[in-house]
Amino acid sequence: MTRRRRFAPTSEHPAQFSMLPGEAYHALPRPPAALPGSLGCATRVAGLVAYGLDQARIERGRSREDVAARMSDLTGERITRDMLNAMTADSHQGHRFPLQWLPAFVEATGSYELLTQIAELVGAMVLIGQAVIAAKMAEQDRLVAEALAEKRRLARLGGRHA
Repeated sequence: MTRRRRFAPTSEHPAQFSMLPGEAYHALPRPPAALPGSLGCATRVAGLVAYGLDQARIERGRSREDVAARMSDLTGERITRDMLNAMTADSHQGHRFPLQWLPAFVEATGSYELLTQIAELVGAMVLIGQAVIAAKMAEQDRLVAEALAEKRRLARLGGRHA
C-alpha cells in the first residue's frame, strides 16, 4: 500500500494557489471561448457602475453628485449625476459607460470592482497597491532561482561542483 504524503504547515499544498508569477497565471481561468455574444457585458458593466457608486456612498460618504463632479474634474468632460444614473438604470438601455471614464471612476469611487471584473472576462488579473510589489518580488525570486539552477547546470558540465 502506498504511503500517503502529509504536508507540513510550512510546505506548499498542491491545491493551494501560489502568487509566484510563473505559477499563478497557470492557476487562473483561461478567457472564455469567443462565441457569438459570449462577451456581451452591458448589464454587468451597468451593475458594477451602480455597485461602485453605492460603495462610494456607503464606505466613503461620496454621493453620486460628488462622484460625477470629481470625474468631471479628472476627465475635463461634463459628467452629471443624471448621466451616471442613466448608465445604471435598466430602463435606459441605450446609455453606456464610456471606457475613457474608467480611470476617473475608479479614483472618484475608490472601487476597483469594474476594472477587475472586466479584466477577468478576458482572463487577466488586476493587482493593486502592495500586491504589485509582492508580484514583482516573486518574479525576481523566480529569476534568481532560474539563474542559480542554470549556474549549477553549467558547473556540472564543466566538472565543477556548485
